[in-house]
Amino acid sequence: MARICFVQNISYEYLGVMSLSSMLKSDGHETQVFLERGQGIERLVREVMRADPTAVAFSCTTGVHRWCLRAAEEFKKSAPDLLTVFGGAHPTFFPDIVEEPQVDIVCRGEGEEALLELAERIDQKSSFSDIRNLWVKAEGRIIQNDVRPLIENLDRLPFPDRGLYVKRYPFLNRTQKLFMMGRGCPFSCAYCFNHAFKKLYENKGTFLRLRSAENIIAEIREVKARSRIKTVYFQDDTFGLDKQKTQVFLEKYSQELRLPFICLLRADLADEGIVSRLKKAGCCRVFFGIETGSEKLRNLVLKKKLTDEQIIQAAALLKRCQIRFRTYNMFGLPNESLADALKTVDLNIRIKTDYPWSSLFQPFPGTELAQSAKEQGLLQQEDDFDPSFFKRSILRLPEIREIENLHRLFFYAVKMPFLLPFIKKAIKCKLGKCYNLLFLIGYLWSYKQSERLSLLEVLRVGLSNVKNFIFQGEERP
Repeated sequence: MARICFVQNISYEYLGVMSLSSMLKSDGHETQVFLERGQGIERLVREVMRADPTAVAFSCTTGVHRWCLRAAEEFKKSAPDLLTVFGGAHPTFFPDIVEEPQVDIVCRGEGEEALLELAERIDQKSSFSDIRNLWVKAEGRIIQNDVRPLIENLDRLPFPDRGLYVKRYPFLNRTQKLFMMGRGCPFSCAYCFNHAFKKLYENKGTFLRLRSAENIIAEIREVKARSRIKTVYFQDDTFGLDKQKTQVFLEKYSQELRLPFICLLRADLADEGIVSRLKKAGCCRVFFGIETGSEKLRNLVLKKKLTDEQIIQAAALLKRCQIRFRTYNMFGLPNESLADALKTVDLNIRIKTDYPWSSLFQPFPGTELAQSAKEQGLLQQEDDFDPSFFKRSILRLPEIREIENLHRLFFYAVKMPFLLPFIKKAIKCKLGKCYNLLFLIGYLWSYKQSERLSLLEVLRVGLSNVKNFIFQGEERP
């Protein structure tokens, strides 16, 4: 029996980690999760080591991988023979992170079958250097195994391990529960890693895979029976890609559950049929991406393939069916001007966005847009990547300070358009942390209302990120 400890520095339940845990437990292995929670890495290491782990697993995105490397280094100081396994988006696209001395194994792509096979080999005390999806250090070299085919039948996977986080950290036991209807996205937006993921799994199976309606409903029923649930949150990148399957699911959901739910929808998929069915089934919130109010930037630079008119029509349909919506918006895009950024504000005001949400564009390495920004010489420093979407832009843009300030005041500009003339003047001023405090207040209000969370839930989880917003280092000159 292997003992796998998952370690992370963010206080959040990740469905991916819960799925890995349930897969391991289904074969008799033990799993635990440990959060840093501001206690410092050394104390975290001592806490984890008391569990006597066989391996420590990190799931990391670009930016977060730096914390993971620091933590792995401390684990190696404490127990040199302890296996460290890195998975997630960053190791998937930058597997050469395995060359770092504190990293033993990298898992690329889907991890359930690979991690289970690794646990079995550890338990058997046999070699694991040939496991597909893994890059492994063995005999003084790095063995680079190919990825296995995608998991085609998602129904055969065990349900995520819902007790993994809340058993140790009960404050994460929220009334909103996360679910996934499938895996894969057919779109190839320039700011997303999706095109690289498709390339990794070329000829390795069907990329877009959906669970059956019966399987999803069975999972929700199980969660409902075991915990207090107020809202279902479908975290799929795009809800309703298969119209026929979506219709079947919504009919069953309406008949058998009818819990209020949230989903993410592309504006060009929001026709009258799908929106009316969403409302009938109990949908209370829809989230969709505008990204930018500049149609030129949205389609030529971001390759979103979405017009202003489609966004306006989708918003009108949602308003008509009384479904509130949150929009996702980005500021600080390559070659974006302040006039472009103000178009984002204007479009959100026009469609009367219920919950305006914005972030600063992050040029994730490996994405098409990051490569374009690099070729244009827009990156200040390639290695100066921050995991936060809300602190500062790392692009060289003539009006970047004003755009950053507009991002922080975006919520107020959209919800209180009468303030816009004042905001246009205010963004040219240096108010430092005052802007960050205003942003945090708007962010937490939108977070609470759009995700139907209680004030206590927001205070427990949301305020843990205060430092990310208020204390961000030197002000831009």
